[in-house]
Amino acid sequence: MNSVAKGNKFEEEVFSAISAELVEGRLGLIDKYCELFRKKGYYSRDRDSNIIVDISIEVWLPGAPTWSMLWVCECKDYSGSLPVDDVEEFKAKLDQITGKNVKGLMAVTGALQQGALNFARSNGIGVIRILPEDQIKWVMYRVTSEMLSHSLDTQQFNQAFTNPRFIAMNQSFFGNSDGYIFDSWRGLLTMALSSNTNP
Repeated sequence: MNSVAKGNKFEEEVFSAISAELVEGRLGLIDKYCELFRKKGYYSRDRDSNIIVDISIEVWLPGAPTWSMLWVCECKDYSGSLPVDDVEEFKAKLDQITGKNVKGLMAVTGALQQGALNFARSNGIGVIRILPEDQIKWVMYRVTSEMLSHSLDTQQFNQAFTNPRFIAMNQSFFGNSDGYIFDSWRGLLTMALSSNTNP
């Protein structure tokens, strides 16, 4: 599979996951007031043309002439570590689109260089790493209540984001946004979206 097809496949997986969370009402948003898109363009005054984004959710207030909040997801299916330049470029795109009423998130399969993770954290850009199947060990022989109410380990999440060969136990999803860590789409997206829709 060539790199474009591989990237499109990952983008479709991310889009499907977000769509399912939205439709099931698990994002804290009312589905009928949101529109979900792939490859939609948003106008940039700096470019005097549109910036095409991978995935976006527009939140519309009833009767409003335009959306009130935009959530943009950039998908990166890299085998190596994501450099800080890619996160800086994504931030520049977000700033050109709307300024303050936009929330950005990067979904990646590979690790991030430490500088890339630091830049994302300091600029309020959420990061999700979805590990490939060969980097997950599923060892749940028996589920107990203690396992279901596990606490999230900051050190483990930092390793998941920055170590290309990190092996996870019973977990494929690692998210970080606004200083918080998440082990599911639901928690991360609910917080990211609600922080931009509340007055």
